[in-house]
Amino acid sequence: MSGRSVDGTAEVGEGFAAPQDLADPKLKRLILRLAVPSMAGLCITALHHVANAGFVGLLGPEALAAVSVAIPVFALVAAFGHGLGVGTAATVGRLLGAGAAGDADRAATTALGLSVGLGLVASVILLVWQDQVLALFGATIGMMPLARDYVGLLAFSCVLLLLQITCDFITIAEGNSRFSMWTLLGGFSLNIALDPLLIFSFDLGIKGAAWATIVSQLAALAAYAAYFGYRWGRVRVRPSVLTLDWRILRPMLAVGGPVTLSSGLSATAFALVFGTASAHGGDAAVAGIGIALRLLTLGMLPVTGFCLGAQAVLSFAYGAGDLRRVRAATLFMLRGALGFTLVYSLAMALCAGPVVGLFTQDSATAGIARGALILFHIGFAGAGFQYVLLVLLQAMGKATLAGAIGLAPQGYLLIPLLLVLSQRFGLTGVAMAPAIAIGLTALLSAVVLARELAALKRQGHATPPFPPRADPAVADARGPA
Repeated sequence: MSGRSVDGTAEVGEGFAAPQDLADPKLKRLILRLAVPSMAGLCITALHHVANAGFVGLLGPEALAAVSVAIPVFALVAAFGHGLGVGTAATVGRLLGAGAAGDADRAATTALGLSVGLGLVASVILLVWQDQVLALFGATIGMMPLARDYVGLLAFSCVLLLLQITCDFITIAEGNSRFSMWTLLGGFSLNIALDPLLIFSFDLGIKGAAWATIVSQLAALAAYAAYFGYRWGRVRVRPSVLTLDWRILRPMLAVGGPVTLSSGLSATAFALVFGTASAHGGDAAVAGIGIALRLLTLGMLPVTGFCLGAQAVLSFAYGAGDLRRVRAATLFMLRGALGFTLVYSLAMALCAGPVVGLFTQDSATAGIARGALILFHIGFAGAGFQYVLLVLLQAMGKATLAGAIGLAPQGYLLIPLLLVLSQRFGLTGVAMAPAIAIGLTALLSAVVLARELAALKRQGHATPPFPPRADPAVADARGPA
């Protein structure tokens, strides 16, 4: 079992549960050791949603449409977890880099406490105003009974969802993306094993898919309870350090708030896309656009995971004051992220027909899905610029600029495009809007990233590695010793 050493630093577990050394001088190897498991973990998450859709699709297009409508509902719930998790990860990473391990404990524990509170509020809202929420997110009269069955059960799992997300971010932030990956893989395997059993063998239908998700979430949280309970990592989670100290909360919320808003807008954007698609093409349009968005998410999550794992290196180095290391890590991340988005987009565009055929045999749904899939991935090809820029800005605590970039593809660019293009081109315009918004965001991100890299180069040459620093974001995050 691990504990604290005599100098107050964290002793960590050994083996697969041990975090990486975030000060390892072999930078590229360290980034890959952190980023690849994180990328694999989020890819597993994407496959989880795709596999669920595959099993539910066997129940018919109405069931598939009902699950598609549920995506933005729980994406909105997860938005609070992602915002809180990103803010916590950036803060914990900087604090560990600055040697403030006790404050890192406070930040992580407080984040988990906030996850429970937010999850309870979300559950109450989804249970009390279920029909209104489903209608808001595009559920038609025909799919409403199935959507009620699915969302009604998953509403009870909001606390589980938010806790799991926050635990993922904490372990990745302290350099233990491997444990996050294995936990997600275990949950995914359990869910996939339970899906056909509960949906078909026990004849639970769409409710079986919901129960499979809940059981897999409970299993993942049991793994995290062991991780923190046996002190396998650097961060110590314990109720005694739970705090509402603004010096701890401010940097977490400053970075996490825009992420939550961006994720929330993403969920709202999904609802607008589905609602507009329904108006122009009915249930087949909702199901077809839903398939294309799932496959876009399948590409988004691995590159997000790659950058998220590497962000631990950025936050730690920035907290320690080594700006040259921050810049070198960013450039390495950019090559990997941009290469992936280009290759994935090309693969989806060339194989749109066979890929869509895995989800539906309905000709109308398949035709819509193929067209949307190609359009989405034209814009996604340059998205690597956005993902790298976002994690860099979050690691440095530049919350306002990070928020402006994060809000672009699902907010102030997408919504006007969706309203204008859907009126001009109908269902084709619905698919064009996300593609153009993603592409414009990539161009904007490339310009801002070039500026940030130039600034890091100037400051890095003027500053020796690992000097004492007074980072306001770190200083404000430190509570009493």
